[in-house]
Amino acid sequence: MSAEQACGQCPALHAEISRLRGAVAQLEALVAWLRERLGGLIAAVSAAEALMREQAERPTMPRGRLLTQLHERLINALIDVERR
Repeated sequence: MSAEQACGQCPALHAEISRLRGAVAQLEALVAWLRERLGGLIAAVSAAEALMREQAERPTMPRGRLLTQLHERLINALIDVERR
């Protein structure tokens, strides 16, 4: 039996590999969760930017109303992320 095969059969090594696989799985789940939240925030900021651009080119509401709309939309996006 080679040294590589003997080491691969070590119970402590197998336990450590299992522990690390679990840690990697947890980190992958966390990354997926963060990507989803960040994606929602990016979408909200992009929509706010599009609204500002649209209103700059063809205003349909007073500037004060635009600022209120932007504030409400961004606050709602943050609240949505915090709920999850």
